[in-house]
Amino acid sequence: MANTDLSTQFEKISDRAKTATNNLRAASQRSRNQLAVDAASARDKATAAANQLKDNAASAGHKTSSHWQEIRDKWQAHVAKAQTRVEEKADQLDARAAAVDADIAESYALDAIDFAQAAVDEAVRGARCDVRARRRG
Repeated sequence: MANTDLSTQFEKISDRAKTATNNLRAASQRSRNQLAVDAASARDKATAAANQLKDNAASAGHKTSSHWQEIRDKWQAHVAKAQTRVEEKADQLDARAAAVDADIAESYALDAIDFAQAAVDEAVRGARCDVRARRRG
């Protein structure tokens, strides 16, 4: 929409330039004093048009800057949210890995207890055999 407004303004400037050209042709037939008055009037109109164009460009620049800042803020919020979700997923994966590690450690501990119990049982059997052998012997 802003481009349409600018295009319309540039068309108006083009139309004014054509009008000025026609006025110059007509001016060649006027007196020197009348030409000075016309030139001053044209200069004032051109200055006013240039000031209006500057104001419009500045306004469009502020709107664009504000729009880009809004987009930037939304993008940063999106990135922060995505980063939070990634960190949450990483924490979940770490928790799952820790649970698996705990299960494995528990299994090793139970195996070690079974092994120790078997070793104790074997030692007790061996001791009983030694006691029996001494009694017999």
